[in-house]
Amino acid sequence: MSSDTLVFRIVRAGVLGLLCLFVVFPLYIAFTTSATPFSDLSTSFSWFPARPTLLAYVDVWNEMPLARYFVNSLIVTTGTVVIAIPIALAAAYAIARYQFPGRKLFLVAILSTQMFPGIFFLIPLFLIFVKVQALLGFQIVGTLPGLILVYLSFVLPLCIWVLAGYFAAVPRDIEEAGTIDGLSNVGAFVRLVLPSHLGAIVAVAVFATVLSWSEVLFASVLTTNQTQTLSIALSAVVAQPTAPIRWNIIMAASILASVPIVVAFALVQRPFVQGLSSGAIKG
Repeated sequence: MSSDTLVFRIVRAGVLGLLCLFVVFPLYIAFTTSATPFSDLSTSFSWFPARPTLLAYVDVWNEMPLARYFVNSLIVTTGTVVIAIPIALAAAYAIARYQFPGRKLFLVAILSTQMFPGIFFLIPLFLIFVKVQALLGFQIVGTLPGLILVYLSFVLPLCIWVLAGYFAAVPRDIEEAGTIDGLSNVGAFVRLVLPSHLGAIVAVAVFATVLSWSEVLFASVLTTNQTQTLSIALSAVVAQPTAPIRWNIIMAASILASVPIVVAFALVQRPFVQGLSSGAIKG
């Protein structure tokens, strides 16, 4: 082993160790805070709880309607992903395979939505929803379907743009071979292209899930007390002017809110990594 290789491995190990410490340290603080009684937190900070307890995880269910917030977030996230992925697959495949009028303009429009901050679209979307409510006579603002529509407006462009890059790299010979065997264009896409790109689909589904689950800006304006998502409920508790803030309860709720995302990512970790790596190789 050369000295250059040894130095590189040492530097790499040091950098990775620092990155792991940077990630793990906030998690450790969150866990220790949630396991510390509130009376101990109000005195001084301690790296190790003197009287560790898990009562905060019980109290959080009694002090806030956490189950309702969980259900709201689950409905919004699941609805967004289930609707976005099929539409993104069809749109991305059309962009990658077909030439149609307005194709370049459509691509520019998709890309431009990612260039502006979310607050740029907040007021226009709110006004559009109010006008649609007045015309159609049913509620959109403050409802979970309305929030799903908003999330689709910024999740779909990202999914379409990413998937179009994957499909553009697929050789046309694969689909032509399928049509020779009697498959339609849609059949060749479903039976030949999609199975080889499950990793890419999982990758964009994970991105859409994380964005929908943790989004705060739009949910803070377009929800009510009954339709609040989990991220809004937690931020509202922290923003309360009343003192003292029960940080152990808040940390316990934050950890519980992170569990679904961690579990979902653990279940799809392998295809997710394969999708990212295949995209990097093809790019």
